[in-house]
Amino acid sequence: MRSIRVSHILLSTEDLANTLLDGLKDIDDPKLLYKMFAKMAKKYSACGTRDKGGDLGFLEYNSNAKELEDAAMATPVGKLGGPVKSKFGYHLFLVTEEERMDDLGIDGLHAVSLK
Repeated sequence: MRSIRVSHILLSTEDLANTLLDGLKDIDDPKLLYKMFAKMAKKYSACGTRDKGGDLGFLEYNSNAKELEDAAMATPVGKLGGPVKSKFGYHLFLVTEEERMDDLGIDGLHAVSLK
């Protein structure tokens, strides 16, 4: 299991999701992509995270739509994904960060890298 930070845009139709995706997928500069994604989330997203540019934070297991979680876990950092359909609507998402996960072992003192 990865520990990833994800931003998303929640939309009511697949057509709208595809239209926004088309506007984002040709952006090669990561900083510009993150900025444009956040701007589109603020303008179009039907989720309360719109005020944070769509930032969901680090995903916790079973805390978001399973379809979104599964798709995001399979997507590399800096890459767009979607549209993914869930009971909430259609999600476009961007994996913005990955946190290193360590296993502290049974005693909690000796880190064992999981990467």
